[in-house]
Amino acid sequence: MMIPFTRLSIAIAIILILPFLALIGLGVYWLWLKGWLLYGMSIVSAHFALAYALLLWHKHAQQRLNTESLATPSSVNDIEREQLAWQALESVRSRWQQDAQLFAKPSLLLTLSNDVLVTVARQFYAHSRFPLLEFPLPYLLKLITLVCEDLQREVLDNIPGSHAITLGDLLRAKQTLNSINTVRSFFDVGSWLFNWPGAALAKARSVLLGKGLEVVKQEVAKRLVNAYIDKLGLYAIQLYSGQLTLEDISPIEQLTSQSRADIETFEDNPSIEPFRILLLGQVSSGKSSLLNALFGELTSAVDLLPTTTGINPFVLRRQGLEQAIILDSAGVDHLSDKPLAALQKASENVDLILLVCNAAQATRQHDAELLQTIRNHYQTQQVNRALPVILAVATHIDQLRPMREWQPPYNLESPDSIKAHTIRLACTAIAEDLKLALTDVVPVCLKADLPPYNIEEGLIPVIQARLDQAQRVRYLRCLRQQQSYSYWQQLFKQMRNAGRIFS
Repeated sequence: MMIPFTRLSIAIAIILILPFLALIGLGVYWLWLKGWLLYGMSIVSAHFALAYALLLWHKHAQQRLNTESLATPSSVNDIEREQLAWQALESVRSRWQQDAQLFAKPSLLLTLSNDVLVTVARQFYAHSRFPLLEFPLPYLLKLITLVCEDLQREVLDNIPGSHAITLGDLLRAKQTLNSINTVRSFFDVGSWLFNWPGAALAKARSVLLGKGLEVVKQEVAKRLVNAYIDKLGLYAIQLYSGQLTLEDISPIEQLTSQSRADIETFEDNPSIEPFRILLLGQVSSGKSSLLNALFGELTSAVDLLPTTTGINPFVLRRQGLEQAIILDSAGVDHLSDKPLAALQKASENVDLILLVCNAAQATRQHDAELLQTIRNHYQTQQVNRALPVILAVATHIDQLRPMREWQPPYNLESPDSIKAHTIRLACTAIAEDLKLALTDVVPVCLKADLPPYNIEEGLIPVIQARLDQAQRVRYLRCLRQQQSYSYWQQLFKQMRNAGRIFS
């Protein structure tokens, strides 16, 4: 119970605190007289720094525990663990969905709940001695609340009269039915004595009706069990993967600090969190031309951006595509350790990566190494985050053999010309070198004296087709940042409330 702030309570708090403040003051004065004040302040500062470091370590240690893999610790992230958890829950479903007595026996329901939680927990805490218990207590209460709310909604929406019939009505109905069955047994004996053919037909009808009701009962129980496993499994995955939040928040409805800084460069009224796209590529690969084509401002000034040394944001708005921020980076063949670290950091705050490749160049070693570096970064340092969607844009396709031929459009699904066949081979080689699917490689032409080819009809539709996956990446990106902010906010709130209680 909170102690009310009154003059008396404030006076008592001051009286209790004054002796300690006096001791602190006398101690500081004594250190100053002895010439040890600097050493004393250094020790106090070191203690505060150590406490802060331990808090940070504890926070990141929890995130690392969330991602210990069941089989391959270094190559499985939380997104893949979610899929493995759902697959494991299928075996739980097959064991329990035929149990019609589940919701009539609390012990069985408790066993099922434990089975679901343990199955999910083992996917995220495979090396923990107690995987079931790897969560803070408030999150368990939040999980129980969410499951109960969803089950309440299912019962209210799908069971007729559930909002009007009380539990007492059900108990009285059961007692009445038992009484009727007791009296009915005497009538059944009389029927067999005086009208045995009618009694036989009535018995047969009763048996058939009972079997029909049993089938319905089994089907209803199966649906309830499936719904319970789905709801509990969903929230258990969110709990053990760190996606469950104590507050009812929508992560993408608030701008992240990176997007706020980028958008405010161009406008004064930021909206919800936009998609963030990172543009990568070697020098003279066509990044600048692609950037201009995406903005609808294709110009001949392709030498303005290739010398970029940093990461420059641009706000993109196109019909059929939500507002996005494009981050243009330096050429990858000029990267050293410091710029590479900057690109790794930038990849943590994007939802889509566009890697621009020169289709006329045979070597793509820098591109492949850069992508692999980003993948390794997510597998080791960002295991609780989703890897951004990666698309490759193959430029300079007009320079492929036969070089003098340029008669678009080209059918790459079923090449009907030498040029189309060459373009498809180049895209296949890029996909193999970068370890991408062929459908994730989009050929374009951005030559200054030619109209842009396959931007509107090729690249934009491919980006739109991957928006669902990119939205998932954006959600987790925003969620992790808000969780980090809420972690410290909640800690300061607890310390403030604890101070009020003790004072």
